[in-house]
Amino acid sequence: MKRTALYNEHVNLSARLIPFGGFDMPVQYQSILQEHEAVRKAAGLFDLSHMGQFILEGDGVAEWADRLTVNAVPTMKPWQARYNIFTNERGGAHDDVIFYRLPDRWLLVVNAGNADKMWKHLNDSVGGSDVKLTSLHGRNALIAIQGPRSVAMLQPHSDADLNGLKYYFCTEGHVYGKKAVIARTGYTGEDGFELFVDGADAPEIWTKLLAGNAGNGLIPAGLGARDVLRLEAGMPLYGHELTEEIGPLQAGLAWVVKMNKPEFPGKASLEDQQSRDDYPRIVGIVMDGRAPAREGYHVFLGEKRVGEIRSGSIGPSVANKSIGTALVEKEAATPGTDVVVHIRGTAYGAKVVELPFYKRSYKIGAA
Repeated sequence: MKRTALYNEHVNLSARLIPFGGFDMPVQYQSILQEHEAVRKAAGLFDLSHMGQFILEGDGVAEWADRLTVNAVPTMKPWQARYNIFTNERGGAHDDVIFYRLPDRWLLVVNAGNADKMWKHLNDSVGGSDVKLTSLHGRNALIAIQGPRSVAMLQPHSDADLNGLKYYFCTEGHVYGKKAVIARTGYTGEDGFELFVDGADAPEIWTKLLAGNAGNGLIPAGLGARDVLRLEAGMPLYGHELTEEIGPLQAGLAWVVKMNKPEFPGKASLEDQQSRDDYPRIVGIVMDGRAPAREGYHVFLGEKRVGEIRSGSIGPSVANKSIGTALVEKEAATPGTDVVVHIRGTAYGAKVVELPFYKRSYKIGAA
């Protein structure tokens, strides 16, 4: 297993480490519930340095990337961030990513488990273009501070105007005097920032942020809390709600797919899917009781098996109900539909609901 620049900080904080995306990563420090609550009420600090970071340079980046992805790339404004999906010829997802348009380069962030696959895919697709690719995977660090109090916690230590930074935009500045690309993005459903910094600078930024905001409710948070937070917020996780077989339409991400683009891999397959509208799709599931909705459990409509659970957890922000996502046939996808989840030979009642399970009650950017 590889180690991020913050590995020693996690060890010093007695984190429980697990292999994830090729790295030893903290799944929790004290309590997943405590970390979840901190993010929903104050803020949590995450190490995301295992994510793949690629620099894209050249005048042709926008047009080149636009041919490989379902969302529009050339229309991005300077300093804008945009969610996107690289698709295969069947309309499935190679990966879901975020592009950041910087003044002199582009930053592409991919999922940790897909970093090697995506690096090969990008290089295989460059061809005779003028696009230059540089991988910062494992070299640069990525620290995320997420929660409704994240602006107040980070602003005193940065020369960037964080209050004025729009959602899904970024800027360049300093944090504790260290250079950083600061993006108002995240994966928790809350306000927050992601700090792209040199690996050598990451430990100082991490320790100072925690020490300087200990009285404000900031605590380190691991992958366990992050997964519950993103599930409540209805955000897909690659390998669960998106895969090489499960594409953006099935995942409920039709808003990402720009069918008016001249070309992208899998466009014909997705157009056919869209016109037929008979494909399995991701839905929210709320169990009637406390029985867990775990990945792989079968979902039935009456006596007919119609799908399976893709993600599941107890949702602290959803009255501690047992929640999950499921890939189900269209006939079982209408919100309000009563279904049955089979768990080790026993049938448990559940209901299909709209995603997300949780929405923040404040506007990002509001004081």
